[in-house]
Amino acid sequence: MHIVLGALGVIVTILILINRLSDNGIDIGWLNPFAWKRRREWAKKYHANPIYSLKTPMEVTALIMVALAKSEGEISTGQKQEIKSKFQDVFHLSDDTASALLASSSFLLKDDVHAITKMDKLLEPSFNDFSAKQVSSALELMTHIANFDSQANSFQREILMTFKRSFEAKLNTSGEWA
Repeated sequence: MHIVLGALGVIVTILILINRLSDNGIDIGWLNPFAWKRRREWAKKYHANPIYSLKTPMEVTALIMVALAKSEGEISTGQKQEIKSKFQDVFHLSDDTASALLASSSFLLKDDVHAITKMDKLLEPSFNDFSAKQVSSALELMTHIANFDSQANSFQREILMTFKRSFEAKLNTSGEWA
């Protein structure tokens, strides 16, 4: 019995000391493994590149189209108009929505067009949502943008081939965008 009372006394003393430490501003929350895991997962999401969390095939295709246009430097006015018109014609978007999609894709890329070279990571959230029709349409759109002003450079050809290789199995079935 005296051992149990001694153990309870030690536990109460430790809890009182922890309470006094927290009252004086010393944070001991890092000792909690569940809170540590939550903070760690949140930090990973916060510091992750947002292009790797795009969930719809349309967003991914738009991002790759803008990256292909940006691969040789800044996007020209003609390229912007062509991309926007393709968004309107193929994706059936209004003028304002197409402009917003172009702006958001440009913002997500900033100056790092080489982020799309990790195609598996980029396609992971939306891979199963792509239909065969969407894959072939996306390839046509990307090829058109890559060859718009001049012949596709090596970076553009590599991105197109990587995208095509990622979807080789789906290219033989059918589906639509909307």
